Amino acid sequence: MNMTTRTALAILLLLLSTTLAEAGEPRQDTLRAWDDYIRAVNSNIAERTGGSKPFLWVDDSAEIQRRVQHNEVVVTSHDPHKVPQGLIHHWIGAMFVPNTTLDQVMTVLKSYDRYNELYKPLITKVLVLERDGDNVKLTVVAVQKAFSVTAAVETDDEVKIVRPDPNRVLITSNAVRVQEIADYGQPSEHPFAEARRPGYVWRAVVVQRLEQRDGGVYVEFETVSLSRGIPLEVRWLIKPLTDNLPRKLMLDMLNDTRTAVQQEGTVDPVKNLGLAGVHEPHRR
Repeated sequence: MNMTTRTALAILLLLLSTTLAEAGEPRQDTLRAWDDYIRAVNSNIAERTGGSKPFLWVDDSAEIQRRVQHNEVVVTSHDPHKVPQGLIHHWIGAMFVPNTTLDQVMTVLKSYDRYNELYKPLITKVLVLERDGDNVKLTVVAVQKAFSVTAAVETDDEVKIVRPDPNRVLITSNAVRVQEIADYGQPSEHPFAEARRPGYVWRAVVVQRLEQRDGGVYVEFETVSLSRGIPLEVRWLIKPLTDNLPRKLMLDMLNDTRTAVQQEGTVDPVKNLGLAGVHEPHRR
């Protein structure tokens, strides 16, 4: 992207952010569409957990499985699903961490008090509200920046950890409260009023699947979120940004997880000196 395009996009985002501030809460028909979509996602999770489909997404494709086995981080998405006055964004990414165990990877993923270190600068705060066995309630503050626009969101997440068998783990996280933050990091920082929230994120669900086999652990992250729709007149310019930011987010989260596992000493560094670079598939 050249400087002229960057400048134009920055100006457009600044103007658009003012428009987004009028978005408010999602409409009821928007939420019904979201609920329908999430029911389909949950059905797919149940089929994978129950055995009628492969547990892992990577097992749907021999090519993707081969690529992650060769240390690529594979990230792809569905095209944004249009709903009334909104968009549903659905992303999935996968990697393979050799020479480690499921329990060792879970030690990292359950270290919620370290998320602001492991996943910075995306995650700036995590507070554990409640632990009840494999059910955890968290408050999380996540921040994304794109040129002149900063999107900061505080969520209350309900996390459920299920172990279908000794070599598999399913983690689901549902944001039961989403509060967007205005002027993040400034003295004037404050929650957006419900009637004026930008609508960067209205709803969010995260699914993580892990399986130990082939001498290591497969790790998959799947994210589904609902946002305000992009005005048609600027969609052609904004869409590349809405594609690139989530892709980078997914890549960073997976790579940060692998780095944390390796730094915990769970992976033999000598065997991983030839770690391949990250590659991304074409959109499916």
